[in-house]
Amino acid sequence: MLFKLLIACGLIAIGALSVNAADMEIKMVDKNCWIEVFDDTKYDADDPHVKVEGPKEFASLKNLNGRDWNNDIQSVIVGSGATVLAYKDKDFKGTEIAFASGQRIPDLSKLDMSNDIESMKITCGQ
Repeated sequence: MLFKLLIACGLIAIGALSVNAADMEIKMVDKNCWIEVFDDTKYDADDPHVKVEGPKEFASLKNLNGRDWNNDIQSVIVGSGATVLAYKDKDFKGTEIAFASGQRIPDLSKLDMSNDIESMKITCGQ
């Protein structure tokens, strides 16, 4: 009887190990999943800009990499592995604009969104 109990415990332990192995699956990071935002038109690298890797959601851009980017983005470059939804108001509210993979927008004022973005969602592999 004790032998059968030990075998049953062993089978349960093996099952638990296989579940843990599945949970520890290595996730691939898409190095092309990012958006670079600039506080000037035409991607002026001499002025403040930041590259943000996804996937991530920002309900506010008030402290994006240590800087307040709320209403301060004038041009963007989107990585080839990302899609981005940007919103005029915090908490993903207000006017929404979608940026496609690989898209470059040198002047957001042409889309009525210059200095008007307060939140965004970066999605990878879509």
